[in-house]
Amino acid sequence: MSDFRATTTTSDVANLIKPYYDRVLLTVLDPTLRFYQFGEKKPVPMGEGTSVIWNLPYKLDLGRILTEGQAFTTSAGRNLSTYKVSGILEQYGDIAPVTDVVSMTAITDVDKMAIERLGEQAAITIDRVIANAIIHNVSTSTLKAHHLFKTSTEVTDYWGMTSTVSAGIMTVSSTNVIAVSDVRSAVFKLKSLNVKPYTGQDYIGVPCTEQMDDIAGDSQFIEFHQYVEKGVDKLYNGENGKIYGCRLIDAPTGPAKRGSNSGGTASTIAYGMPIFGKGFYGVTEWGGGLKTYIARGATKSDPLNQFSTYGWKITFTSKVLNPSAGLTLWTGSRDTTAAYAESAGSGLRHEDPPSY
Repeated sequence: MSDFRATTTTSDVANLIKPYYDRVLLTVLDPTLRFYQFGEKKPVPMGEGTSVIWNLPYKLDLGRILTEGQAFTTSAGRNLSTYKVSGILEQYGDIAPVTDVVSMTAITDVDKMAIERLGEQAAITIDRVIANAIIHNVSTSTLKAHHLFKTSTEVTDYWGMTSTVSAGIMTVSSTNVIAVSDVRSAVFKLKSLNVKPYTGQDYIGVPCTEQMDDIAGDSQFIEFHQYVEKGVDKLYNGENGKIYGCRLIDAPTGPAKRGSNSGGTASTIAYGMPIFGKGFYGVTEWGGGLKTYIARGATKSDPLNQFSTYGWKITFTSKVLNPSAGLTLWTGSRDTTAAYAESAGSGLRHEDPPSY
């Protein structure tokens, strides 16, 4: 009887390779996400078309004065009613081809590097989609988008923005740098609207990295290690600190648009900082809609198996659910160049690529 020992190949362990790279992508993706962690999660519907629908309750009016000994009739009660917010599912994704020569000769694990970079790309894409859903929220007759614009004289409160925020953005100059007092005003604006805090007594603010840099220099800024105790409070991805009951999460994917300088030229940058409580916006779960792909082996288009292709795809959408539960604070910053650093030409951060 011969002692035959088969050689194990990658095709024999293909069922192990994909789960490994799935974990690699998720390890990079999850801690990189900023906006996603605060959205109201909705499963991706299967076999129900391309729409996702959130059913949300309207608030009730104030309670009534009761008369002693007089029964309160059911006909006089309040009607419970809901409104629907729908979002259209879109697919996003990308691929990274790797040649067999690179895989064999590189001194690093190129396959792992490709998946890690794709995971980071997926996180930035998901967060960008959410940020755009917030700032491009279209007002309706009953649900109006809420923005604050910092000018040289005041913070202007504006309700009812339609498809763009350009008109208000043009009032923001690079000299209108964000300050702790601006965040305080936004927080108390939400409190005056009886917006429920996101967690405990705190709201969430997601400043652009440039705004966070300006805020951190203020003496009233409280760093996270001063209020977050291990095992007591959760530290969110990107959390930097807190101001007046608003926990601040640094977001390099935050919105940026061209503002105006004192001469009226659209050359400076206005940065948007969403500040919100519970139920402000919704997202579909990436856990059900995100998939990774690994293509290996000879095919008609690659008969000599010279390439392996790694990729990701997500079926996803995001939508503002309750505009009254949040707002976007637009300010200038001392940094007037960083938002131009992305590739693909002249677009600013949230407009690059312009399709989302």
